[in-house]
Amino acid sequence: MVAAPGLGAPKERVWVAKGKQPQFHNDRAIDQLMAMVTALTAEVSILRDRVDTHERIAEKRKLFGRDEVDGYIPDTPVMAERSAQRQRLLRKVFRVLKEDLARYESPADEAALDRLAQEINEA
Repeated sequence: MVAAPGLGAPKERVWVAKGKQPQFHNDRAIDQLMAMVTALTAEVSILRDRVDTHERIAEKRKLFGRDEVDGYIPDTPVMAERSAQRQRLLRKVFRVLKEDLARYESPADEAALDRLAQEINEA
């Protein structure tokens, strides 16, 4: 395995297996997209299960209902924490692209990746 620059902080490294990666489709981009969609699907599934569990426990204990969850407005510290979590998720989802860039020794456009992350955070 080799280390390549990560999508986050400058000192972050992504470990990439040496050698050619298996290709399942005629276009490598489709394989990349499938890996990204699979990672997102796994994350969404886990999150949905956890949210459902929290809401069911809260309703059972009569702490709060789903309407209160829907109406919740987070404060600044909560928004900052969520932003950091979103950055970690984006690094995980786009990891396959970063690995591919590292594998072919093409320098990543860190500024473009930062702009993309910023746009997603502002949405």
